[in-house]
Amino acid sequence: MKKIYSQEEMEQIMKKDIDIPESVDQRIHETYEKLGLTGTAGPVKRRSRRKTWTTMAAAAALIAALGATAVAATKFFTAQLKEDDGKLTYSVNVEPEQKEAHEIRVTPTYEPEGYVYHDDGPYMLKWHNDETGGGMSIIPYNAAELYEMSRTQENPLHNGFDEDNYIETVTIQGMKVDIFCDDDANYIDSGDTRQDVFLFNEEWGYAVHVVLHGPDLPEQEALKVAKGLDIEVLDTTVPYASEEEIEQTNKESGQITEMINASGNISGDAIRGIGDEMTISDEGHIVYEGIKYQTLDIKVADTLPLADYPKEKYLEDYDSTLANYLNEDGTLKPHKRFISEGSRETEDAEASFVIVTTRLSNTGNETKDVYLSPFLRYLDANDDGSYTLSREKSWPAEESWASLTTEGFPFWQSVPGNEGKQILFTTIDPGDTVECTSVYVVDNDLLDTAYMQYFNVGAAMPDTPELYVKVTE
Repeated sequence: MKKIYSQEEMEQIMKKDIDIPESVDQRIHETYEKLGLTGTAGPVKRRSRRKTWTTMAAAAALIAALGATAVAATKFFTAQLKEDDGKLTYSVNVEPEQKEAHEIRVTPTYEPEGYVYHDDGPYMLKWHNDETGGGMSIIPYNAAELYEMSRTQENPLHNGFDEDNYIETVTIQGMKVDIFCDDDANYIDSGDTRQDVFLFNEEWGYAVHVVLHGPDLPEQEALKVAKGLDIEVLDTTVPYASEEEIEQTNKESGQITEMINASGNISGDAIRGIGDEMTISDEGHIVYEGIKYQTLDIKVADTLPLADYPKEKYLEDYDSTLANYLNEDGTLKPHKRFISEGSRETEDAEASFVIVTTRLSNTGNETKDVYLSPFLRYLDANDDGSYTLSREKSWPAEESWASLTTEGFPFWQSVPGNEGKQILFTTIDPGDTVECTSVYVVDNDLLDTAYMQYFNVGAAMPDTPELYVKVTE
């Protein structure tokens, strides 16, 4: 499996030079989502079919209730849904002077079939279904955490549901429980479902969020998990954030937002040509100290013969991805893409193969683990000679096609990773040089704005001095 930096990994890299409170994490997620910098290349959830248990009447009843709800100011803790332009988010209120914040312990007594809890590894602290790829998380929040979220995040608990994803609100053991279901797959050929359940205990000021996703989920499966939760209120308490701490968190969050907003601005000096030797002398980027990249060749091709590009060097499964899009002569069939990020309307797009050959050299004194291949990016030229990193170029509508374009990584690579290392990386000893050929697919109408990006940490970090080579001249 190829190495793809997750959103969390990218954020950890970004935060290495600044001490950021955990409560800022949600703001980072929100900002990345608004900018289209989420960890997957697929489009956001879109509306499609609905299960029989999801009714428009339920959504209409919720909207009516939102307009009529008056939140009592004397309540210790409330979490009310609010509607804005078809999106539902939570308004959270905690009165810290009324009650201490107790830690809570949440243990499930029911787990969906095939979902196994992981103590470590890529699914650490989550449940994962190895057969279907589904996953489940159970996220508890005590009163102190909810209070800080309410004061530092625009949308605490969730960035927003489509209003027709709302199912109903029920009561479980005196707790209010909101239920959501999204049957709308990321792609037109996918059958995944996501179920969200929120439990709110106003007496003790805690909340629990159950997230369950996967194909062919039984109706109300997440609710079944929620009903079986064993929730303990512990004797231990945690302090509420002070006004000074909240002010500092908001200040640092604003700084992060500015950093992310600025990440799409590319200087004209960052553009290099084929044959140029590229290095980074910035002492802050020790990963690439002594590493030299050189783009030897870039070709745009109509075919990718298996004789020259064998299956075993595909980073994605050939038969379930690329093979679906090949004509008998080896050229690419049109694929489907969404016309915009927020639409399910599709259009046909034709694409070509982009074949890049890169030379990597280690001129330093230390052995380095570095990326073999550059990343595919799209840049728009500005009148002043600068460029803007475009995050709104193509939205694959088919999961198999998205697998070929995920995160800008290649889908074929000539040099495998070393034994025990991620396949996109290689180890280069001092004085050594390797060459790597990487293959991508690019929609034909986007070829003129396509660039290869080198010296990238985590795929689109805001403070990395990346260098770019244009695909076509």
